[in-house]
Amino acid sequence: MATVQSLKKKLQTIRSTTKLTRAMKTAATVKYSKLSGIYSEYEKYADEYLRLYEAYRSEFDSALPCINPAAPCCYIVITSNKGMCGSFNTELLTFFSRINEKGLIISCGAKADEYFEKKGIETVRSFTFDDIPTYEQVGDLFGYVCSLVAQGKASSVKTVYPEYVNMIKQIPVCKELFSGSEEKAGDEAPLFVPDRETVIKNTAEKIYRCVLYKRVLEAALGAHAATLTAMRSAYDTACEYSAMLETEMNRKRQSQVTADVLEIASEFTMKGDI
Repeated sequence: MATVQSLKKKLQTIRSTTKLTRAMKTAATVKYSKLSGIYSEYEKYADEYLRLYEAYRSEFDSALPCINPAAPCCYIVITSNKGMCGSFNTELLTFFSRINEKGLIISCGAKADEYFEKKGIETVRSFTFDDIPTYEQVGDLFGYVCSLVAQGKASSVKTVYPEYVNMIKQIPVCKELFSGSEEKAGDEAPLFVPDRETVIKNTAEKIYRCVLYKRVLEAALGAHAATLTAMRSAYDTACEYSAMLETEMNRKRQSQVTADVLEIASEFTMKGDI
């Protein structure tokens, strides 16, 4: 049976854990709020680019031609850099292990690096983004995947990432970024300045890079949301356990005081009888 002293030691430990989880919850809240604002604004910008893409899909699909159709697909796997976010990374990597068709793999995130190294899976390149990814960082990644397609090392590019639904729900998905279509654009396009080829190529690159950045932001937002959820749960659990220990400790103290009073009363009664 636990003594008051042992309960007191446990309570001190739990209180330290409560302070730590509260600090981590606060940090996760700040990061999530900041990135949520960035994502909300960028989503509007990305949607406009997607509307443009849908209007001239055949033109843009021909801007990045497939040099080698027999080449494998390139998978961009995007995880978080840190743990403490529940099953966020595990679900994504398990999902990828089921769909990988032995294509080229680009690892994005420290957790993805750890997973592939542990499994002995070779990756062609590794990228690490900040907690709040920048457009420039994604630009380096986009430039690299474009070079793989241009050199005939990859026939298409797919992103594997946790699609953000809401703060509680992120769904692992595999979506095509671009397929390097061999089809040539038609002649029905409107007038372009300085010329059609230059405008289409530059715009296509902006569109694909924009889509890639949006997906990287989604992955980062999902990671912060999962971390915040996990820290909230840990903090609430620590508070509940702390309250339970305090109640148990108070009961122990009350029982001990009652026992002491009864013992003193018993001794006093015995002396009176004598």
